[in-house]
Amino acid sequence: MTRPLRVLCLHGYTQNGQTFRDRMGPFRRSLKRTLDPVFITAPHIATEFQPDSKEEASESRAWWNRSGNVWSETVQSVRFIHKVMRDAGPFDGIVGFSQGSGMAAILMALMQAAHTQNSDHSDADLQALIKELADCPLPKFAMLFAGFYPELPQFDALVSGSKECKINVPTLHMVGKTDAIVPMERGQQLATQAFVDARLLVHEGGHFVPGNAAWRKQYQEFIDGLDLQH
Repeated sequence: MTRPLRVLCLHGYTQNGQTFRDRMGPFRRSLKRTLDPVFITAPHIATEFQPDSKEEASESRAWWNRSGNVWSETVQSVRFIHKVMRDAGPFDGIVGFSQGSGMAAILMALMQAAHTQNSDHSDADLQALIKELADCPLPKFAMLFAGFYPELPQFDALVSGSKECKINVPTLHMVGKTDAIVPMERGQQLATQAFVDARLLVHEGGHFVPGNAAWRKQYQEFIDGLDLQH
């Protein structure tokens, strides 16, 4: 590997780019020769959060809110990330946490549809969004922590059906046995139902990215095993 791999990092609900960066300290430091992470902040304020101050509220962000128009906010986030990818890319991979993992899955499903022959959908708005992403290549890999399968009919339309519809990007999925925020089963559903080439790992803890030496070794082994020549 001649240079660190550039990865786009998508935070979880109520986080922002800086808080996610801070919480990923052990991950970043252990992979500093391997990954060049770029942390961005979602365009929406997290409305399902009770802050102590207005400043704290403005810093708590979301890729979408369940209490709003979920798909409309998701589309805005897709376009926001697309602009980042055009302006600051190219990116080799994506790292996501919690809602950021779901957002990454939606983005990759749309990007894959934009680069395949069988991407015609009856939903005209969905088809138009797919075409917008045709100028960005699919990431070569993704690492998704505490993720979940987005319960959206548009996402179902992208990944359900034949095996060819599933996202064909090598992914590492990490779920926690005692995760009380995103139950382990939801992360397993994302890995098995939305992806073709998914490696699923389970840790004993909750809603966080494991950062001890044993898990850091697993992350490095996953990256070392990727075929990044294509």
